[in-house]
Amino acid sequence: MERLPDFTDRNAHEIDYRIYGEEMQYVEIELDPQEAVIAESGSFMMMDDGIKMDTIFGDGSQNDKGFLGKILGAGKRILTGESLFMTAFYNDLTGKRNVSFASPYPGKIIPIDLTEYRGKFICQKD
Repeated sequence: MERLPDFTDRNAHEIDYRIYGEEMQYVEIELDPQEAVIAESGSFMMMDDGIKMDTIFGDGSQNDKGFLGKILGAGKRILTGESLFMTAFYNDLTGKRNVSFASPYPGKIIPIDLTEYRGKFICQKD
């Protein structure tokens, strides 16, 4: 199986997206060539041709921390009831492509500019 390039060391930047719907919203993300997005298990809705998918352990942020860092990151995800695995969606073509995600529950999608929060935003389940 072909593996995706290691894109987890890249910084996040502004992405092009569009939110659809009212009560059951979904978000369509436009990926530039060689751009990727990482999503929670079960949130994938649809994608254009040319998008490659790969399952990763954790969210990919612990790749530079070695094996122990990955295990600690996985432990945090287990404690919060999240999946150990996430999916990376990667645009391997020369043109722009779209991938869409939705929540399994009714609610609103709220765009957040991470630069206003030093690149991190922690969410908690009620």
